[in-house]
Amino acid sequence: MKGAVFTIFQEMVEETFGFECWETLLQEANLPSGGIYTSADTYDDQEIIELVTALSNYTGTPVPDLVESFGGYLFPALAHSMPESMMNYSDLWSLLEAVDSVIHVEVGKLYPDAITPKLVVTEKTDQQLKMHYQSPRKLCLLAIGLIHKAAEKFGDTINISHECCMHEGSDHCILVITQEN
Repeated sequence: MKGAVFTIFQEMVEETFGFECWETLLQEANLPSGGIYTSADTYDDQEIIELVTALSNYTGTPVPDLVESFGGYLFPALAHSMPESMMNYSDLWSLLEAVDSVIHVEVGKLYPDAITPKLVVTEKTDQQLKMHYQSPRKLCLLAIGLIHKAAEKFGDTINISHECCMHEGSDHCILVITQEN
């Protein structure tokens, strides 16, 4: 996983729970990197799992809730890191349709070793969209947090449900996103 994800996670932890919390997580997690991350480097995915688990133990917040919250926190940083023309979509549906075919392609050009999830729109109406999510990391909840924050950017209120999920034995997730406004 790219170091930028780790540095943004550290920012979220320090902003939300304080610097002492971050220091405690580093002591509890016993990470190969020592918790020293640079944005462009790549780190073992297991480190983020260790950090989120330690944060869950520290705060008493369930891991799934923390992962989804982190997705929401991550969205503005990821959007800001992209060229403005890459994030100039007129609505949420357009943005979501561009994730795999445009945004992840550009990420691959910037970071050839980046492993991005497969996120493809499979069905779309004016009020509902279905996305196929597949990743060896199984971070569908992170994707949900990102999508919720993207919806806020467009002033949309949405509901997201799983039609099927990798955490329940499927080889992919189907996210059903319904606009409520």
